[in-house]
Amino acid sequence: MRIYIDEAGSFIWPPNPANSFSLVLALVVPAVFEDELFYEFLRLRDSWPARGIEIKGSSLDEKQAAEVVSLLTRYDVLMDFVAVDMITHPKVLIDDFKVRQADAITAHVTRDHRPELILQLIGMERTLREMPNQLFVQAELTIQLVLNVMQSAILYFVQRQPKELGDVAWIVDRKNHTITEMEETWTTIILPAGESHFMKEPFIALIGADYSFFERYEVDLAADEKMASHVDWAHKTYGQRGSSRTGRVIDAKRLLTEQLKFADSRDSLGLQLADILASILRRALNNRLGTSGWAGLGKLVVHDPEPGWFVQLGEGIVSYSVPDRAVKVWRTLKARSKPMVP
Repeated sequence: MRIYIDEAGSFIWPPNPANSFSLVLALVVPAVFEDELFYEFLRLRDSWPARGIEIKGSSLDEKQAAEVVSLLTRYDVLMDFVAVDMITHPKVLIDDFKVRQADAITAHVTRDHRPELILQLIGMERTLREMPNQLFVQAELTIQLVLNVMQSAILYFVQRQPKELGDVAWIVDRKNHTITEMEETWTTIILPAGESHFMKEPFIALIGADYSFFERYEVDLAADEKMASHVDWAHKTYGQRGSSRTGRVIDAKRLLTEQLKFADSRDSLGLQLADILASILRRALNNRLGTSGWAGLGKLVVHDPEPGWFVQLGEGIVSYSVPDRAVKVWRTLKARSKPMVP
């Protein structure tokens, strides 16, 4: 499966409260029908008035937006996203949250840790402290999105297209960021965050499902001393009990970086589709697109009683209420979502 990731919004405190939402979105496309989907997308794109090679979601009217959504609903793709209302995230709050996140990276480091690991963690802390707030907020949302997608997409497709679990590729729109910035964000923040998350909330698997194709991303601890040693450290760091020298674990680095590409959307139809969905959704959250243009998005998300679509970073806001315009989107998507179990 191909996981296309794009964002919409500036991730900075907005001067206009009515245009305050930013988000990161993932479009998961099974490789088995990717070519057919792209062919149909090109046919649809060619039926519109000439706009150039790349179509941006911000330029589509309600009818065109609905046509793209309708096309995607004909294929068993998944959409997931994480949105943030930047009106509740002033600079002072982001500054404080970033410092505390950086402090936490080395909070458990002692002289007993391997020298190379200590240097790695110190480097991660420095990278986080020096990261621009805009990129930091985007990275925080991307972390949660990647964790959500890893769980939901694998659980969804193991029941429908189990072969897709053996070929997982991540294609990320780099927009105006350099490749170095994107790689640094991915390897120094997203990978460690994923490890921390799954140590506290283990990966959910479906009993009796065919995970044979996913085994290429697993490691047998009895046969890999380096991984076993690392898992031992992780168990101690995160306060987990039990033996960590037997069994199999997911190699997050292989899963997240073996087929990782930072690309320009001009060269990727998958990223163009992700961009269109992200723009449609952001316009809906900011009440800048009619319901007919975005209501069908619900058919692309998997039903979750408590979807993690909206986040509030930091501790500066005592209470936060999602604006009515966003509540409408949330309720519509949830009501039309498709079931996890076939």
